[in-house]
Amino acid sequence: MNKWLILLCCIVFISASLMTTGLTRALIDLAAFSALLWLVFRSQNPTQD
Repeated sequence: MNKWLILLCCIVFISASLMTTGLTRALIDLAAFSALLWLVFRSQNPTQD
């Protein structure tokens, strides 16, 4: 499921980035990078009891 979530996240952020310019685009790119890092690190850490 995480692979589909990462793919969907990429598609949404790329489309939003293409529709904007300037500071808004930079903020969208920063949010995309942060979200992808969060998804990757969350999927690598197993849940501890």
